Amino acid sequence: MRRLVGSIALGVALIAAATASAGFQPIERRHGEIEIPRVRAGTITVPDAHRRGLVTVILTLADPPLAAYSRSLAGRSSARRLSTSSVAAKAYVAKLRRAQQAATTTLKRAIPEAKVQRSYTILLNGLAVELPATELAKAAKLSFARGLYPSYRYTLALNRSPGVIGAGALAAAGGGSGEGVKIAVVDDGVDPENRFFDPEGFSYPPGFPKGGTKWTTPKVIVARAFVGAGADERSRLALDRQASFHGTHVAGIAAGDAGTTAPSGADHPETAGLSGVAPRAQIGNYRVFNVPTPIGHVSNTPEIVAAFEAAVRDGMDVINFSGGGPQTDPASDALVEAVRNVAAAGVVPVISAGNDRDDYGLGSAGSPGTAPDAISVAALSNTHVFAPALSVSAPDAPGALRRIPFARAAGDPTPAAWATSEQQLVDVGTVLGVNGAPAPRNLCGPPGNLDGGASPLPVASLTGAIALVSRGLCT
Repeated sequence: MRRLVGSIALGVALIAAATASAGFQPIERRHGEIEIPRVRAGTITVPDAHRRGLVTVILTLADPPLAAYSRSLAGRSSARRLSTSSVAAKAYVAKLRRAQQAATTTLKRAIPEAKVQRSYTILLNGLAVELPATELAKAAKLSFARGLYPSYRYTLALNRSPGVIGAGALAAAGGGSGEGVKIAVVDDGVDPENRFFDPEGFSYPPGFPKGGTKWTTPKVIVARAFVGAGADERSRLALDRQASFHGTHVAGIAAGDAGTTAPSGADHPETAGLSGVAPRAQIGNYRVFNVPTPIGHVSNTPEIVAAFEAAVRDGMDVINFSGGGPQTDPASDALVEAVRNVAAAGVVPVISAGNDRDDYGLGSAGSPGTAPDAISVAALSNTHVFAPALSVSAPDAPGALRRIPFARAAGDPTPAAWATSEQQLVDVGTVLGVNGAPAPRNLCGPPGNLDGGASPLPVASLTGAIALVSRGLCT
């Protein structure tokens, strides 16, 4: 998952703007890979340095975006899916663009330093604008401005996933395996050459591929990048094999091919029979986390909204966004409105609940997973671990003696051969040695006398525990 960081400088937007319903105050973050200020409704004292800087906000106009347009069923099919290519939809979008052009003229006249970075017509009717923080109040009072949203910054926060959630049972009961479904993965990129996305047996749907066709296959049918300020040349690609790991992982969980075998790694053996939840679904790669920083690749609200709009325009059926962070005031969160209109367009928004809180209560689920129209996903339990494990193979062995994880106490790493080998289990407290004498309890010894070492097993040290010992020479 990913975490959301409220930029203090951008949060000022709602303080300075006359239309704001609440301000922001920092929340101390005590856990995670780095301590970053958080934001919640309240009051904050804005440092002068922030007021002198540039900020990015989203200014929305009065008319609803295409997805929320309700004066008629313009642009919708009988299945209630939004068609952005219908005559009525194109006419309405043209109307919105004319109003946005007029708004841009008004904006530039009032604030000459303002720069329009992006425009939105499908999920939002608005403009992403960079302007001096000192001009926020003026921007909020412009005649065309319905609202002003700050830009939030998002940062980076399998083998049995289908079994954990019961996907196999659902498919067996007629729930399907995703055939014909197109899933947009809005993340840090999807590697189409990963063996989990073998295109054999798939073909492009009509109208595809889309985006950068260098990075598409009949399995990964879209490849787009939404570049934010500060991106380098590699970050402008739809895929960076040095950085596109999280998105590939997420796409594999959602739609990895059934029956895939993963090669062995440093901490696990080769694993066969992997499958995504919907293995016959096809994937759209919408890369937004592409701005390098000391804490990883990040993205901001304007690029994420643009990716959501592109996914709706491309005809995707589901949008998956594994991002999350502190709960925000929905009235000040552009992504909450965007998610609402994703659903209004007939596309299913699946959003992570976030992993920013360790305790239940207010803030356990974060933005934009708090959007009322989102399917918000969280994990409360886990039935498996990725670790070496011991199983007693005797037919009458109790279940408690199966798949017991163990960790290396000292010395060399766990021998690779142990991943699949069977060894005899010895109870050192009951086994007798020669002529009925107690069995030796030394862990190692000198050459020719492995039981003659000076490392006796302390009395009762294995009570309630099992030690896996690779006996050898003392050095």
